[in-house]
Amino acid sequence: MSGKPHIVIGVCGSIAAFKIAVLHKYLRDHAEVTVAMTPSATQFVGPQTFLALTGNPVITTLWEPSHSKPKHIDLADELDLLLIAPATANILAKAAVGIADEPVSTLIMSSLPAEKPIVFAPAMNTRMWQNPATLENVKTLKARGYHFIEPDSGDLACGWQGEGRLAEPQVIAKQVLALL
Repeated sequence: MSGKPHIVIGVCGSIAAFKIAVLHKYLRDHAEVTVAMTPSATQFVGPQTFLALTGNPVITTLWEPSHSKPKHIDLADELDLLLIAPATANILAKAAVGIADEPVSTLIMSSLPAEKPIVFAPAMNTRMWQNPATLENVKTLKARGYHFIEPDSGDLACGWQGEGRLAEPQVIAKQVLALL
C-alpha cells in the first residue's frame, strides 16, 4: 500500500453504482482504494472498471483461491474506513441482522464500527427508503455506531422523483475524508 489511508468501498446492486467510479476521482489523491462487490453490483458495473481505476484487485467472491486467509478478513484488518455505496435496502437489512453471505456483507460483519468508521451511503426507490423495515434497520445501525450519508431527493432511475438518490460523489468524498 502507498502509506495513504486505506478505504474499502463495498459496492451493492444499484444503478447508482456507476457513481462510485466517479467517486474514486475525489478519493484517489487522499486514499488508497479497494473495491468489494456484491454479485448483483457486477450486473451494473463490471469489476474491471474498478480494477482499472484503483489498480487493486476487486473482491467479487468469498472463494478467492489465491489467499491463505479469507480476503474479507485481510481487508477488514487493513482498512481505515469502510464505505458501503450504494447501500441498498438489502445490504442495510443484512447488516442490521448480521447476515454475511457475499463479499460486502461479510466485510461488514468482519469490521467493527467501534474500531474504524463504517459508512453507509444509501440509494434506492423512495418507497424502499421510506419502508418501515428500512427505517428500522437504519435506526438500528445508527444506534450501533455506523455512519450514514443521507440520500438526496431528485430524479430516480425508476422514473420517480423523491428521496432515495445516492448523494453526489463529491459530497460522499468530503464526508468520508472528514472521518479519516
